[in-house]
Order: sequence, then C-alpha cells, then structure tokens
Amino acid sequence: MTTVKFKWSAIAVLVAAATALSASPAAAQQALDEELEQYWTSERDLRVLRDRLYDREGRIGAGIYTGLMSSEPFYYYIPVGGRVSYHFSDQLGVEVGGAFMNAQGVLTRNTQLMDFLVADRGEGFDAATDTEDRFLWRANAVVTWSPFYGKLALLQRKLSHFDLNVAAGLGAVSVERPNQTRDAANTKLTVEGVLGVGAHFFVTPDLTVRLDGRGYIYRGAKFDHNEDSFFGQLRLPVEFLVGASYHF
Repeated sequence: MTTVKFKWSAIAVLVAAATALSASPAAAQQALDEELEQYWTSERDLRVLRDRLYDREGRIGAGIYTGLMSSEPFYYYIPVGGRVSYHFSDQLGVEVGGAFMNAQGVLTRNTQLMDFLVADRGEGFDAATDTEDRFLWRANAVVTWSPFYGKLALLQRKLSHFDLNVAAGLGAVSVERPNQTRDAANTKLTVEGVLGVGAHFFVTPDLTVRLDGRGYIYRGAKFDHNEDSFFGQLRLPVEFLVGASYHF
C-alpha cells in the first residue's frame, strides 16, 4: 500500500513539474511583452525637448557680412554687404540683403588664369571680349527655414546654441557683360535664383554669428559656342559668407 502511495505521489510531482515547465515560456513571454510595451507603446510618457533658450519669433534682425566667391574662372570676389530679416517663428523667416563687389583690385581680383591671359596676349587682350561676366553688385530676397536646433559643448565648459537652415529665393545681379563687337563691355541687370544653407551660432540672446553658403543661377552672356543653347548660357556662381546679425 505504501509503495502504491509513493508511486502516485511521484507521478503527481512529475505532472506538476511538467506543467510548471510548460507554463514558464508563456509566462516569460508575457513578462517580456509587458516590459517592451512600456518602451514602445504610443501612450508612453516621454521627456521632450523644451523651448529654445534663444528665440527669434517676431523679431527683426540686421547684420553685415563679407566672404569669398572663388568659383569664377577669371575673377574672384570679396563681397561686402548687409541684410535685414524678420522671423515669423523660430523656424521660418524672410531675409532681404545685398552685396557690393565692384572695386577692381580690392573686392574684385584677377585669378591666375586672368593674369596668364593678360601676360600672354599683351595688347591683344580685351576684357570686354576675352572674359565672362564680371559681377558689380547683387541684391535678393529669400525665405529661410531652420529645421535643426542644437547645442555644442565648448571645452566642456560652455554651451553654444546653434541652428542649421536652408534658404531659397530670387534676386537681381548687375554684371559687366562682354560683347562680341570689341566695344566697351555692357552693364546689364539680370534676374537670378538663390539657394543656400547656413549655420547660426547664438553668442547672446540678441547676437548671432553666421556662416552661410549661397549658390546663384542666372543666364549669362552669349558666345559663339553657346548662343543656341539656353542651358549652355546658365551660370552657377557660389560664395561663402561670414557675418553677424543683431535681433531687436
């Protein structure tokens, strides 16, 4: 009788153990699902970025800048200009600006190619026919969008706040345009498109230091090799600018 009871007790223990083992994976899976749900559920409370330390919404900015345009074959330029901006929000704004570069030898300088042509052709060289457009000044209006805002740690001691932006708009550029008749070059005003990117670093709540890149597209002069090609006449000068803006 004792042997029979022992057998039944052993069987009961084995059944209970098997049941527990078979239930463990399901229980473990359920516990894992509950843990993951805390991280991936759409109802989870997340800590979010707070408002910017420096804001520009509803503010007017005024600034100055200079830079370098070295993308042209015959001249490189050091534009000097100013701009005024208004921000509808911290992300969206408009900006109007212009730059002067018509100071031969100071703001406009010959490239090595230009110097070579002058030396090689001597008296036969004529800038009015042997070169491309020479920029005199430009003015434009752009819309700026700043989708990225962040912070940099300077030597682990000071935080620098900045934003990254893109810009697009239209403008006008005045050029000294060569002609094919060997007369004096013509001064011409033409429309151009503007595309750009930039980084603005906040020094104080009112003052920003700016690094900007601007690309322009406009229809340049006609020559024998491109007079029948609209796309062959397109020019794409690029400049890099550094400046500062103060916000009121």
